Amino acid sequence: MMKRFLAARKAVSLWLILPLFTVASPSLGQDKAEQENASLVRETELKRKPFSDATTATTLPQSLNIHVLSRQSSWLQIRAQEQIGWVKMFSVRFTGHTESTSDSFAGTKELFNLITTGSSGSTVTTASRGLDENKFSDPTPNPDAFATMQSLAVSKTEAHSFAKEQNLREQQQDYLQISTSGSGGKS
Repeated sequence: MMKRFLAARKAVSLWLILPLFTVASPSLGQDKAEQENASLVRETELKRKPFSDATTATTLPQSLNIHVLSRQSSWLQIRAQEQIGWVKMFSVRFTGHTESTSDSFAGTKELFNLITTGSSGSTVTTASRGLDENKFSDPTPNPDAFATMQSLAVSKTEAHSFAKEQNLREQQQDYLQISTSGSGGKS
């Protein structure tokens, strides 16, 4: 009963807010309809996809001016030298200038997505959630955590017997190749 009431209430409020989108659309979220200007802080590989092991399209020189189109995890999709591709965000310095694109409804689309799904649709992270700079710059040993880690270790015999009980079979896996260029093989 309560679920139906909440769903009906959400639908009604959506239809009441929808006309506001058309009126406010040109002024909403102009920054979302703009590309961010930036430059490269080091020589950087332009990847075809946002992965360290993706094909490299070209190598871009340091200090090259670029346009950031979108973000995905720690990767930025950029346009540089008439090419579009992906670079690591740590290779980019933003200049603070923006360039308008043709999508004047980008802010409206994001607001509509926020209201209907509860999500803005964009998440930026550097894959170190819950950690701050101090934990890296001034590490302190944690003997209790180390003891806990050691207590969880199992012998090779125990691991084999567990695998046998679970009907797992042994597989041979090759080591990953280490990248000697670009971001050091880290994603």
